[in-house]
Amino acid sequence: MKIVISLGGSVIVPKEIDVKFIKEFAKLIKKYKKKHRFSIVCGGGYTARIYTRKAKDFGISTKKAHELGIDATHLNAKFLAMVLNAKFSKEHPNEIGKMKGLIVSGGYKPGWTTDTDAALIAKSMKADVLINITDVKGVYTKDPDKYKDAKLIRKMDWLEFEKMFGKKIKGAGKHYVFDPLAAQICKKENIKVIVIGKDIKNLKNVLNNKEFIGTVIE
Repeated sequence: MKIVISLGGSVIVPKEIDVKFIKEFAKLIKKYKKKHRFSIVCGGGYTARIYTRKAKDFGISTKKAHELGIDATHLNAKFLAMVLNAKFSKEHPNEIGKMKGLIVSGGYKPGWTTDTDAALIAKSMKADVLINITDVKGVYTKDPDKYKDAKLIRKMDWLEFEKMFGKKIKGAGKHYVFDPLAAQICKKENIKVIVIGKDIKNLKNVLNNKEFIGTVIE
């Protein structure tokens, strides 16, 4: 299969680099890279949030602050590429989707999230699936951090997703389980999206087409 993984920055760098997760993730990708073609897109995580938030204290524009956030995604992507012995790229997502081998990338353009980059790569690559690994187990009926009665949605279509999250991004840097612009691209291109948490065994089940905990959107 051709698989794009949008690896959330909150998973890579929740506050410090999650060494245990990255080691387990890298081991799994190395094991399956002959069976599947992967392109991995890294978010900025805590590093990006520090710089984008503090930029406001110095009167730095939102656009330039987002550029700092993109640099943080590139730092994470370069690090992961080194761990995986893969190629790092900061080309346009359309070009990354055409590249051969295991590619690791970050953000590309202010105003886009790395989910959008991943969706564009998936479109260019004609991927079978986009796996979004985030800090929650999938899409919930409510914010699970705020509401104890929030329930995990195992399967939904794009219209249901739009009703919950809208069609537009509400400000740069806002956190989404999967951002609305990326969702519009995947909806138009009929790209299946799987949203899961950071449990490596769960990711392994996805790669083996076995039962997993998460949300399928298509």
